[in-house]
Amino acid sequence: MIHATEILSRFIADLTYDDIPTEAINITKMYIVDYYAACFAGIKVNGKFNKAVEDELFEMGGKEDSSVLHSDIKLPAMNAAFLNAVYAHGADMDDGNRKAMGHVAAHVMSAVFALAEVLGSTGKDIITAVNVGYEVYNRVAAAVQPGLVRRGFHSTGTGGAIACGAACAKLLGLDEAGIYNAISLSAIQSSGLMIITESGQSCKPINPANAARIGILSARLAEKGIVASEYPLESQKGWFHAMSDDVDEDAITDGLGEIFTICESYLKPYPSCRHTHAPIESAIAFRESMLEKHGNSYADMIDRVDVYIYRNAMRIAGQIELPKNSEDSKFSIHYSLATALLKGHFDLDDLPVENVTDDVKALVGKISLIEDPSMENAKAGIRGARTVFVMNDGEEYSYEIKIPKGDAANPFTWDDMKSKLFACSEGVLSDDNREKLIDSVGDFENIEKYSSVNALYN
Repeated sequence: MIHATEILSRFIADLTYDDIPTEAINITKMYIVDYYAACFAGIKVNGKFNKAVEDELFEMGGKEDSSVLHSDIKLPAMNAAFLNAVYAHGADMDDGNRKAMGHVAAHVMSAVFALAEVLGSTGKDIITAVNVGYEVYNRVAAAVQPGLVRRGFHSTGTGGAIACGAACAKLLGLDEAGIYNAISLSAIQSSGLMIITESGQSCKPINPANAARIGILSARLAEKGIVASEYPLESQKGWFHAMSDDVDEDAITDGLGEIFTICESYLKPYPSCRHTHAPIESAIAFRESMLEKHGNSYADMIDRVDVYIYRNAMRIAGQIELPKNSEDSKFSIHYSLATALLKGHFDLDDLPVENVTDDVKALVGKISLIEDPSMENAKAGIRGARTVFVMNDGEEYSYEIKIPKGDAANPFTWDDMKSKLFACSEGVLSDDNREKLIDSVGDFENIEKYSSVNALYN
Protein backbone atom coordinates (compact mmCIF):
# COMPACT_ATOMS: atom_id res chain seq x y z
CA MET A 1 0.00 0.00 0.00
CA ILE A 2 1.33 3.43 -0.95
CA HIS A 3 1.77 6.10 1.71
CA ALA A 4 -1.24 8.03 0.45
CA THR A 5 -1.44 10.47 3.35
CA GLU A 6 2.19 11.48 2.92
CA ILE A 7 1.85 11.82 -0.86
CA LEU A 8 -1.21 14.05 -0.57
CA SER A 9 0.26 16.14 2.26
CA ARG A 10 3.43 16.84 0.30
CA PHE A 11 1.46 17.73 -2.83
CA ILE A 12 -0.76 20.13 -0.87
CA ALA A 13 2.15 21.78 0.93
CA ASP A 14 4.00 22.39 -2.34
CA LEU A 15 1.00 23.56 -4.39
CA THR A 16 0.80 27.25 -5.33
CA TYR A 17 -1.80 29.23 -7.22
CA ASP A 18 0.58 29.48 -10.18
CA ASP A 19 0.66 25.67 -10.42
CA ILE A 20 -3.06 25.53 -11.20
CA PRO A 21 -3.83 25.57 -14.96
CA THR A 22 -5.89 28.43 -16.35
CA GLU A 23 -8.61 25.96 -17.36
CA ALA A 24 -8.96 24.74 -13.78
CA ILE A 25 -9.09 28.31 -12.46
CA ASN A 26 -11.83 29.24 -14.92
CA ILE A 27 -13.81 26.11 -14.07
CA THR A 28 -13.36 26.85 -10.36
CA LYS A 29 -15.03 30.22 -10.94
CA MET A 30 -18.01 28.58 -12.64
CA TYR A 31 -18.25 26.10 -9.77
CA ILE A 32 -18.27 28.97 -7.27
CA VAL A 33 -21.27 30.49 -9.07
CA ASP A 34 -22.86 27.04 -9.07
CA TYR A 35 -22.28 26.77 -5.32
CA TYR A 36 -24.29 29.93 -4.82
CA ALA A 37 -27.03 28.68 -7.15
CA ALA A 38 -27.25 25.43 -5.19
CA CYS A 39 -27.35 27.34 -1.89
CA PHE A 40 -30.20 29.58 -3.00
CA ALA A 41 -32.11 26.54 -4.27
CA GLY A 42 -31.58 24.84 -0.91
CA ILE A 43 -32.81 27.90 0.94
CA LYS A 44 -36.00 27.82 -1.13
CA VAL A 45 -36.94 24.14 -0.95
CA ASN A 46 -35.62 22.63 2.29
CA GLY A 47 -37.21 25.08 4.69
CA LYS A 48 -38.18 22.84 7.61
CA PHE A 49 -34.74 21.30 8.03
CA ASN A 50 -33.04 24.65 7.37
CA LYS A 51 -35.07 26.32 10.12
CA ALA A 52 -34.35 23.57 12.63
CA VAL A 53 -30.61 23.95 12.05
CA GLU A 54 -30.83 27.75 12.04
CA ASP A 55 -32.78 27.82 15.31
CA GLU A 56 -30.26 25.56 17.01
CA LEU A 57 -27.15 27.38 15.79
CA PHE A 58 -28.56 30.87 16.25
CA GLU A 59 -29.60 30.05 19.82
CA MET A 60 -26.15 28.60 20.46
CA GLY A 61 -24.57 31.85 19.25
CA GLY A 62 -20.87 32.30 19.90
CA LYS A 63 -18.09 34.31 18.35
CA GLU A 64 -19.29 36.25 15.31
CA ASP A 65 -16.57 35.15 12.90
CA SER A 66 -18.21 34.08 9.65
CA SER A 67 -21.30 35.04 7.69
CA VAL A 68 -24.40 32.97 7.13
CA LEU A 69 -25.41 33.12 3.48
CA HIS A 70 -28.16 35.64 2.70
CA SER A 71 -28.31 36.81 6.31
CA ASP A 72 -26.87 39.51 8.57
CA ILE A 73 -26.08 36.88 11.18
CA LYS A 74 -22.53 35.75 11.90
CA LEU A 75 -21.53 32.58 13.72
CA PRO A 76 -18.34 30.80 14.73
CA ALA A 77 -16.65 29.63 11.52
CA MET A 78 -17.46 25.96 12.08
CA ASN A 79 -21.15 26.68 12.59
CA ALA A 80 -21.41 29.10 9.66
CA ALA A 81 -19.78 26.49 7.44
CA PHE A 82 -22.20 23.86 8.75
CA LEU A 83 -25.28 25.96 8.00
CA ASN A 84 -24.12 27.13 4.58
CA ALA A 85 -23.38 23.51 3.65
CA VAL A 86 -26.93 22.61 4.70
CA TYR A 87 -28.19 25.20 2.22
CA ALA A 88 -25.79 24.07 -0.50
CA HIS A 89 -26.97 20.45 -0.46
CA GLY A 90 -30.62 21.10 0.37
CA ALA A 91 -31.98 20.94 -3.18
CA ASP A 92 -29.51 18.33 -4.47
CA MET A 93 -28.43 20.75 -7.20
CA ASP A 94 -24.78 20.93 -6.13
CA ASP A 95 -21.90 19.66 -8.24
CA GLY A 96 -20.35 16.21 -8.04
CA ASN A 97 -17.82 13.76 -9.38
CA ARG A 98 -18.64 10.47 -11.11
CA LYS A 99 -15.62 8.52 -9.89
CA ALA A 100 -15.97 9.74 -6.33
CA MET A 101 -19.75 9.17 -6.44
CA GLY A 102 -20.60 12.22 -4.41
CA HIS A 103 -20.64 15.98 -4.05
CA VAL A 104 -17.83 18.45 -3.43
CA ALA A 105 -18.63 22.17 -3.30
CA ALA A 106 -21.25 21.87 -0.55
CA HIS A 107 -18.61 20.92 2.00
CA VAL A 108 -15.34 22.26 0.54
CA MET A 109 -16.56 25.74 -0.39
CA SER A 110 -18.62 26.14 2.77
CA ALA A 111 -15.59 25.34 4.91
CA VAL A 112 -13.10 27.38 2.88
CA PHE A 113 -15.32 30.47 2.61
CA ALA A 114 -16.12 30.47 6.34
CA LEU A 115 -12.47 30.15 7.34
CA ALA A 116 -11.33 32.64 4.68
CA GLU A 117 -13.57 35.28 6.23
CA VAL A 118 -11.79 34.83 9.56
CA LEU A 119 -8.36 34.97 7.94
CA GLY A 120 -9.04 37.70 5.39
CA SER A 121 -7.63 35.43 2.69
CA THR A 122 -6.88 36.52 -0.86
CA GLY A 123 -8.87 35.29 -3.83
CA LYS A 124 -5.86 33.33 -5.05
CA ASP A 125 -5.49 31.62 -1.67
CA ILE A 126 -9.15 30.63 -1.74
CA ILE A 127 -9.00 29.25 -5.29
CA THR A 128 -5.92 27.24 -4.31
CA ALA A 129 -7.58 25.84 -1.18
CA VAL A 130 -10.75 24.97 -3.09
CA ASN A 131 -8.70 23.01 -5.63
CA VAL A 132 -6.92 21.21 -2.80
CA GLY A 133 -10.33 20.17 -1.49
CA TYR A 134 -11.44 18.91 -4.88
CA GLU A 135 -8.20 16.98 -5.42
CA VAL A 136 -8.37 15.27 -2.06
CA TYR A 137 -12.08 14.47 -2.17
CA ASN A 138 -12.17 13.27 -5.76
CA ARG A 139 -9.11 11.08 -5.27
CA VAL A 140 -9.68 9.51 -1.84
CA ALA A 141 -13.36 8.83 -2.55
CA ALA A 142 -12.64 7.39 -6.00
CA ALA A 143 -10.01 5.11 -4.45
CA VAL A 144 -12.67 3.27 -2.43
CA GLN A 145 -15.60 3.28 -4.86
CA PRO A 146 -17.86 1.47 -5.51
CA GLY A 147 -17.13 -0.47 -2.33
CA LEU A 148 -17.81 2.56 -0.14
CA VAL A 149 -21.35 3.11 -1.36
CA ARG A 150 -22.11 -0.62 -1.38
CA ARG A 151 -21.03 -0.78 2.24
CA GLY A 152 -23.58 1.93 3.00
CA PHE A 153 -21.35 4.97 3.40
CA HIS A 154 -21.96 8.40 1.83
CA SER A 155 -18.73 9.67 0.30
CA THR A 156 -19.94 13.28 0.45
CA GLY A 157 -19.72 13.07 4.22
CA THR A 158 -16.89 10.61 4.69
CA GLY A 159 -14.50 11.75 1.98
CA GLY A 160 -15.76 15.28 2.38
CA ALA A 161 -14.39 15.57 5.90
CA ILE A 162 -10.89 14.67 4.70
CA ALA A 163 -11.15 17.10 1.80
CA CYS A 164 -12.22 19.94 4.08
CA GLY A 165 -9.45 19.24 6.56
CA ALA A 166 -6.90 19.38 3.76
CA ALA A 167 -8.37 22.51 2.16
CA CYS A 168 -8.54 24.38 5.46
CA ALA A 169 -5.01 23.33 6.37
CA LYS A 170 -3.83 24.80 3.07
CA LEU A 171 -5.72 28.03 3.70
CA LEU A 172 -4.10 28.28 7.14
CA GLY A 173 -0.68 27.88 5.52
CA LEU A 174 0.25 24.75 7.47
CA ASP A 175 3.41 22.87 6.55
CA GLU A 176 3.45 19.27 5.36
CA ALA A 177 3.34 17.85 8.90
CA GLY A 178 0.43 20.09 9.84
CA ILE A 179 -1.49 19.13 6.72
CA TYR A 180 -0.83 15.45 7.47
CA ASN A 181 -2.32 15.84 10.95
CA ALA A 182 -5.32 17.78 9.64
CA ILE A 183 -6.03 14.92 7.22
CA SER A 184 -5.61 12.38 10.02
CA LEU A 185 -7.89 14.25 12.41
CA SER A 186 -10.52 14.58 9.69
CA ALA A 187 -10.33 10.93 8.68
CA ILE A 188 -10.90 9.61 12.19
CA GLN A 189 -14.02 11.79 12.56
CA SER A 190 -15.52 11.26 9.10
CA SER A 191 -19.09 10.00 8.84
CA GLY A 192 -22.17 9.74 6.64
CA LEU A 193 -24.55 6.91 5.69
CA MET A 194 -26.35 6.19 2.41
CA ILE A 195 -29.56 5.24 4.23
CA ILE A 196 -30.31 8.95 3.94
CA THR A 197 -31.12 8.47 0.24
CA GLU A 198 -33.97 6.06 1.06
CA SER A 199 -35.95 8.04 3.64
CA GLY A 200 -35.58 11.27 5.58
CA GLN A 201 -33.78 12.81 2.63
CA SER A 202 -34.34 16.35 3.90
CA CYS A 203 -31.67 15.53 6.50
CA LYS A 204 -29.11 14.50 3.84
CA PRO A 205 -27.34 17.90 3.95
CA ILE A 206 -26.13 17.07 7.46
CA ASN A 207 -23.42 14.92 5.87
CA PRO A 208 -21.59 17.65 3.92
CA ALA A 209 -22.35 20.08 6.76
CA ASN A 210 -20.62 17.83 9.24
CA ALA A 211 -17.72 17.39 6.82
CA ALA A 212 -17.26 21.17 6.63
CA ARG A 213 -17.34 21.49 10.41
CA ILE A 214 -14.89 18.63 10.88
CA GLY A 215 -12.51 20.12 8.32
CA ILE A 216 -12.24 23.50 10.05
CA LEU A 217 -11.91 21.90 13.49
CA SER A 218 -9.24 19.46 12.32
CA ALA A 219 -7.15 22.10 10.58
CA ARG A 220 -7.37 24.37 13.62
CA LEU A 221 -6.28 21.56 15.94
CA ALA A 222 -3.40 20.70 13.63
CA GLU A 223 -2.41 24.38 13.64
CA LYS A 224 -2.19 24.15 17.44
CA GLY A 225 0.31 21.29 17.12
CA ILE A 226 -1.96 18.30 17.73
CA VAL A 227 -0.41 15.11 16.37
CA ALA A 228 -2.93 12.50 15.22
CA SER A 229 -2.70 8.90 13.96
CA GLU A 230 0.01 7.85 11.52
CA TYR A 231 -1.08 6.38 8.18
CA PRO A 232 -4.74 7.37 8.76
CA LEU A 233 -5.79 6.57 5.20
CA GLU A 234 -3.72 3.55 4.26
CA SER A 235 -3.12 1.52 7.44
CA GLN A 236 -4.99 -1.74 8.00
CA LYS A 237 -7.28 0.01 10.49
CA GLY A 238 -7.37 3.23 8.49
CA TRP A 239 -9.95 5.01 6.39
CA PHE A 240 -9.50 3.14 3.09
CA HIS A 241 -10.03 -0.31 4.60
CA ALA A 242 -12.88 0.90 6.80
CA MET A 243 -14.70 2.20 3.73
CA SER A 244 -14.09 -0.62 1.24
CA ASP A 245 -12.53 -4.03 0.70
CA ASP A 246 -11.04 -2.86 -2.60
CA VAL A 247 -8.72 0.14 -2.79
CA ASP A 248 -7.56 1.65 -6.08
CA GLU A 249 -4.21 3.23 -5.19
CA ASP A 250 -3.86 4.67 -8.68
CA ALA A 251 -6.79 6.99 -8.01
CA ILE A 252 -4.56 8.84 -5.54
CA THR A 253 -1.50 9.28 -7.71
CA ASP A 254 -2.60 9.26 -11.36
CA GLY A 255 -1.97 12.72 -12.77
CA LEU A 256 -1.57 14.28 -9.32
CA GLY A 257 -0.33 17.82 -9.88
CA GLU A 258 -0.95 17.59 -13.61
CA ILE A 259 -4.65 16.76 -13.91
CA PHE A 260 -6.86 18.91 -11.69
CA THR A 261 -9.97 16.90 -11.04
CA ILE A 262 -12.31 19.87 -10.74
CA CYS A 263 -12.07 19.73 -14.54
CA GLU A 264 -13.49 16.17 -14.42
CA SER A 265 -16.45 16.97 -12.17
CA TYR A 266 -20.03 17.72 -13.19
CA LEU A 267 -22.72 20.34 -12.70
CA LYS A 268 -26.41 19.51 -12.31
CA PRO A 269 -29.19 21.02 -14.44
CA TYR A 270 -31.94 19.27 -12.45
CA PRO A 271 -32.77 19.30 -8.69
CA SER A 272 -32.47 15.56 -8.29
CA CYS A 273 -30.01 12.75 -7.79
CA ARG A 274 -27.56 12.56 -10.70
CA HIS A 275 -28.72 9.01 -11.46
CA THR A 276 -32.05 10.45 -12.66
CA HIS A 277 -30.59 12.86 -15.20
CA ALA A 278 -30.12 10.66 -18.27
CA PRO A 279 -33.75 9.43 -18.17
CA ILE A 280 -34.96 13.02 -17.66
CA GLU A 281 -33.02 14.19 -20.71
CA SER A 282 -34.41 11.32 -22.77
CA ALA A 283 -37.97 12.15 -21.72
CA ILE A 284 -37.56 15.81 -22.67
CA ALA A 285 -36.11 14.92 -26.08
CA PHE A 286 -38.85 12.36 -26.76
CA ARG A 287 -41.57 14.80 -25.74
CA GLU A 288 -40.25 17.48 -28.09
CA SER A 289 -40.28 15.07 -31.04
CA MET A 290 -43.78 13.80 -30.21
CA LEU A 291 -45.28 17.27 -29.82
CA GLU A 292 -44.28 18.10 -33.38
CA LYS A 293 -46.00 14.97 -34.70
CA HIS A 294 -48.98 14.39 -32.43
CA GLY A 295 -49.54 17.44 -30.23
CA ASN A 296 -50.56 16.88 -26.63
CA SER A 297 -52.03 13.43 -27.28
CA TYR A 298 -48.59 11.77 -27.25
CA ALA A 299 -48.77 10.67 -23.60
CA ASP A 300 -51.89 8.56 -24.22
CA MET A 301 -50.08 6.81 -27.08
CA ILE A 302 -47.38 5.35 -24.80
CA ASP A 303 -47.75 1.68 -23.88
CA ARG A 304 -44.65 1.43 -21.70
CA VAL A 305 -41.26 2.99 -20.98
CA ASP A 306 -38.25 0.73 -20.45
CA VAL A 307 -35.23 2.35 -18.79
CA TYR A 308 -31.99 0.41 -19.19
CA ILE A 309 -29.71 1.68 -16.46
CA TYR A 310 -26.86 0.61 -14.18
CA ARG A 311 -27.26 -1.13 -10.82
CA ASN A 312 -26.19 1.74 -8.57
CA ALA A 313 -28.80 4.03 -10.11
CA MET A 314 -31.49 1.42 -9.47
CA ARG A 315 -30.38 1.04 -5.85
CA ILE A 316 -30.23 4.75 -5.06
CA ALA A 317 -32.87 6.34 -7.32
CA GLY A 318 -34.97 3.40 -8.46
CA GLN A 319 -36.70 2.37 -5.23
CA ILE A 320 -39.22 5.21 -4.98
CA GLU A 321 -41.88 5.17 -7.69
CA LEU A 322 -44.40 7.67 -6.32
CA PRO A 323 -42.88 10.23 -3.94
CA LYS A 324 -44.58 10.90 -0.62
CA ASN A 325 -42.81 14.23 -0.14
CA SER A 326 -40.43 16.64 -1.87
CA GLU A 327 -37.40 14.74 -0.61
CA ASP A 328 -38.59 11.51 -2.25
CA SER A 329 -39.02 13.38 -5.54
CA LYS A 330 -35.27 13.96 -5.80
CA PHE A 331 -34.55 10.24 -5.63
CA SER A 332 -37.17 8.84 -8.00
CA ILE A 333 -36.29 7.97 -11.59
CA HIS A 334 -39.94 7.06 -12.14
CA TYR A 335 -41.39 10.36 -10.97
CA SER A 336 -38.77 12.66 -12.51
CA LEU A 337 -39.01 10.87 -15.86
CA ALA A 338 -42.82 10.99 -15.87
CA THR A 339 -42.81 14.68 -14.92
CA ALA A 340 -40.29 15.57 -17.62
CA LEU A 341 -42.32 13.56 -20.12
CA LEU A 342 -45.48 15.52 -19.32
CA LYS A 343 -44.01 18.99 -18.76
CA GLY A 344 -40.77 19.09 -20.74
CA HIS A 345 -38.74 19.98 -17.64
CA PHE A 346 -37.93 18.93 -14.10
CA ASP A 347 -37.46 21.98 -11.90
CA LEU A 348 -37.58 23.04 -8.27
CA ASP A 349 -41.31 23.69 -8.61
CA ASP A 350 -41.84 20.03 -9.56
CA LEU A 351 -40.55 18.68 -6.24
CA PRO A 352 -43.66 19.18 -4.04
CA VAL A 353 -45.88 16.11 -3.74
CA GLU A 354 -48.86 18.12 -5.01
CA ASN A 355 -47.41 17.55 -8.49
CA VAL A 356 -48.09 13.80 -8.28
CA THR A 357 -51.25 14.03 -10.39
CA ASP A 358 -53.30 11.22 -11.88
CA ASP A 359 -51.53 11.76 -15.21
CA VAL A 360 -48.16 11.38 -13.50
CA LYS A 361 -49.33 8.25 -11.69
CA ALA A 362 -50.54 6.75 -14.96
CA LEU A 363 -47.16 7.28 -16.60
CA VAL A 364 -45.22 6.04 -13.58
CA GLY A 365 -47.18 2.78 -13.83
CA LYS A 366 -45.82 2.28 -17.34
CA ILE A 367 -42.13 2.72 -16.39
CA SER A 368 -39.83 -0.25 -15.79
CA LEU A 369 -36.16 -0.17 -14.81
CA ILE A 370 -33.93 -2.84 -16.33
CA GLU A 371 -30.36 -3.37 -15.18
CA ASP A 372 -27.83 -2.76 -17.95
CA PRO A 373 -24.14 -2.79 -16.92
CA SER A 374 -23.13 -1.23 -20.24
CA MET A 375 -24.64 2.05 -19.07
CA GLU A 376 -21.85 2.53 -16.53
CA ASN A 377 -18.12 2.54 -17.22
CA ALA A 378 -16.02 4.60 -14.83
CA LYS A 379 -12.90 4.62 -17.00
CA ALA A 380 -14.83 5.69 -20.09
CA GLY A 381 -16.77 8.31 -18.14
CA ILE A 382 -20.10 6.63 -18.86
CA ARG A 383 -22.97 6.85 -16.39
CA GLY A 384 -26.17 7.05 -18.37
CA ALA A 385 -29.28 5.27 -19.54
CA ARG A 386 -31.04 3.97 -22.62
CA THR A 387 -34.72 4.85 -22.45
CA VAL A 388 -37.09 3.09 -24.83
CA PHE A 389 -40.58 4.48 -25.37
CA VAL A 390 -42.88 1.75 -26.71
CA MET A 391 -46.08 3.03 -28.29
CA ASN A 392 -49.50 1.39 -28.38
CA ASP A 393 -48.99 0.47 -32.04
CA GLY A 394 -45.68 -1.28 -31.23
CA GLU A 395 -43.42 1.45 -32.59
CA GLU A 396 -40.35 2.11 -30.44
CA TYR A 397 -38.30 5.25 -29.85
CA SER A 398 -34.93 4.73 -28.19
CA TYR A 399 -32.80 7.44 -26.59
CA GLU A 400 -29.35 6.58 -25.29
CA ILE A 401 -27.61 9.17 -23.16
CA LYS A 402 -24.36 7.90 -21.70
CA ILE A 403 -23.05 11.27 -20.50
CA PRO A 404 -25.74 13.65 -19.17
CA LYS A 405 -25.55 17.42 -19.45
CA GLY A 406 -23.13 19.09 -17.06
CA ASP A 407 -20.39 16.48 -17.28
CA ALA A 408 -16.91 17.53 -18.39
CA ALA A 409 -17.56 15.70 -21.67
CA ASN A 410 -20.93 17.45 -22.07
CA PRO A 411 -20.25 20.69 -20.22
CA PHE A 412 -22.24 23.67 -19.07
CA THR A 413 -21.68 26.92 -20.92
CA TRP A 414 -21.72 30.21 -19.05
CA ASP A 415 -25.19 30.77 -20.50
CA ASP A 416 -26.27 27.46 -18.93
CA MET A 417 -24.77 28.57 -15.63
CA LYS A 418 -26.53 31.94 -15.75
CA SER A 419 -29.84 30.20 -16.48
CA LYS A 420 -29.35 27.88 -13.52
CA LEU A 421 -28.42 30.75 -11.22
CA PHE A 422 -31.54 32.66 -12.27
CA ALA A 423 -33.83 29.66 -11.74
CA CYS A 424 -32.32 28.81 -8.35
CA SER A 425 -32.26 32.37 -7.03
CA GLU A 426 -35.58 33.61 -8.40
CA GLY A 427 -37.42 35.29 -5.56
CA VAL A 428 -34.22 35.47 -3.52
CA LEU A 429 -31.86 37.68 -5.55
CA SER A 430 -32.49 40.65 -7.80
CA ASP A 431 -31.13 40.78 -11.35
CA ASP A 432 -28.52 43.28 -10.14
CA ASN A 433 -27.43 40.89 -7.38
CA ARG A 434 -27.03 38.07 -9.89
CA GLU A 435 -24.99 40.20 -12.27
CA LYS A 436 -22.78 41.41 -9.43
CA LEU A 437 -22.18 37.82 -8.30
CA ILE A 438 -21.09 36.73 -11.77
CA ASP A 439 -18.86 39.79 -12.19
CA SER A 440 -17.30 39.36 -8.74
CA VAL A 441 -16.53 35.70 -9.31
CA GLY A 442 -15.08 36.51 -12.71
CA ASP A 443 -12.53 38.71 -10.93
CA PHE A 444 -12.13 36.40 -7.94
CA GLU A 445 -8.35 35.99 -8.17
CA ASN A 446 -7.92 39.73 -7.64
CA ILE A 447 -9.69 39.81 -4.26
CA GLU A 448 -7.12 41.19 -1.82
CA LYS A 449 -9.03 40.44 1.37
CA TYR A 450 -12.09 38.19 1.37
CA SER A 451 -14.77 39.73 3.58
CA SER A 452 -17.85 37.48 3.51
CA VAL A 453 -19.88 34.96 1.57
CA ASN A 454 -22.47 37.69 0.96
CA ALA A 455 -20.15 40.44 -0.26
CA LEU A 456 -19.79 38.87 -3.70
CA TYR A 457 -23.37 39.70 -4.63
CA ASN A 458 -24.73 42.20 -2.11
